Amino acid sequence: MAGSAVFKGSLTLEAAETFSQDEAGTVLTRLDQLIQWAQAQQARTLHRIHTLFREEYVQGTGTLDPGMAFSLAAEEAAAILHLPTGTAAALMTEAGTLCTTHTATLHTLDAGQISYGHARIVVDQSQNIPSGQLPAFEADLLTAAAGQTRAQFQVRARRLRENHYPQTIVQRQRTAFDRRTVWVQPEDDGMSCFSALLPAEKAQTFFHHLTKAARGEQAHGDPRTVDQLRTDILSDLLESGSRAGCGSSCHPGGTVAGHGNGAGAGAARNDFDSGTDSGKARHSGPLQDKRSPGGKGRGPKNGAVCGGHGARARTEILVLVTAETLFGADEQPAELHGYGPISPQTARRMAREAAKWTPVERDPDSGDILRVGRSRKVPAGLRRYLRLRDETCRFPGCRTNAVISEIDHTKPWAQGGATDHDNLEHLCRRHHLFKTEGFWKARQPSPGVIEWTSPGGRNYRTEAHVTLARDRGEAPAASGTGGIPSGAGGEVLAGRMVGAPSEMPLPPDRAQ
Repeated sequence: MAGSAVFKGSLTLEAAETFSQDEAGTVLTRLDQLIQWAQAQQARTLHRIHTLFREEYVQGTGTLDPGMAFSLAAEEAAAILHLPTGTAAALMTEAGTLCTTHTATLHTLDAGQISYGHARIVVDQSQNIPSGQLPAFEADLLTAAAGQTRAQFQVRARRLRENHYPQTIVQRQRTAFDRRTVWVQPEDDGMSCFSALLPAEKAQTFFHHLTKAARGEQAHGDPRTVDQLRTDILSDLLESGSRAGCGSSCHPGGTVAGHGNGAGAGAARNDFDSGTDSGKARHSGPLQDKRSPGGKGRGPKNGAVCGGHGARARTEILVLVTAETLFGADEQPAELHGYGPISPQTARRMAREAAKWTPVERDPDSGDILRVGRSRKVPAGLRRYLRLRDETCRFPGCRTNAVISEIDHTKPWAQGGATDHDNLEHLCRRHHLFKTEGFWKARQPSPGVIEWTSPGGRNYRTEAHVTLARDRGEAPAASGTGGIPSGAGGEVLAGRMVGAPSEMPLPPDRAQ
């Protein structure tokens, strides 16, 4: 390694299997201190990278744009560390704070006396503290951190700040409120976590309403657990849309009720897949009265939870499924946009419910989507395919959903780039700007493979998100499928179209 940026000396750990209890405890303590020392050095290095990018940006452009210089530095760090951009940016911001206004915290971390999680709490709880009083408050926080777990220190630090500087809580809550958001985290086995960051009092109120409604259903004989009922009730409320006949008696809280004399609202939409193509449900949804024949819903009561009023939200849910799987000739997984592989039974159930289909022709030899046009405008069918192929922005480490990203010509249209699947990719606005301005350079050597070169000269590669099994043989005739094309070499892009395309944001980047 050139210059003075070298590690000196060596460190080895030998014969760990022979350690006594005392030796193992001592080594574990020292390893923890080593990790903390390394995190302190990482902060110093991140701050140095930011400084270099800021200086080089000024030299290269003749202007000082702190925001752009920071963004470019954070992107480079994210690519090096294989982190999401938001996580790397948070680390770089914290590094700048530790290396400037919180050097005492950095030195304590360097000495192995606190963890990086403790250092992050010090930085966070020091926000909005008058600069002249910051060193003394930082010292108080570091004293309070001694011997505390991260969770214990979090409570102590917050109380310390609120006791000494109660006025800061107003600004902090206002800033935190601006960060409110909703996100989706894909989980295993066909599940996802749907989460929201919102004011604490609202979160507590909503959870109380769901719990009270769940207990009410259990009191009427519903066999589901409280957790299952809370989830099903929330799902039904978000999915139901309008309810004809809702009166003023429908308001949050109390027992869930159906409306009018029809079947419980949401019963048809919330049925669980039984694992067969028959679509037989294991339950009828949270709003159906289990005691009444034919699934008649109970009339509204005081405190009934209502699904809301107005038109039902209309969304487009995209599923990529081979013709063979669609018609039952094989059991290959399908691809649900925004999530990943789903079972063929689920894909076929969604196909039965779909209001719109887009056929996509695929090269039977290479598996590539065939070119669909030479105009600058990307046709709708190719847009749908690219959205499924890419899933997210194709910049290294970026997880911005393709739905809210832009389609970019890898080789610019003005330079002769074609509007073909092997010259197009999704980029979020931020990374589209980085590529257009020439900070990052991209090429697509093969369809769906994007090779990037960073401002620092490092090379990165991103692969296509979706790869389906190659078609095999003839698909059964399309009988009763509403005109869905069949045959070899065919793929079906299923859109459960009930309106405008939806946005499905992923979890906000959080520093680890």
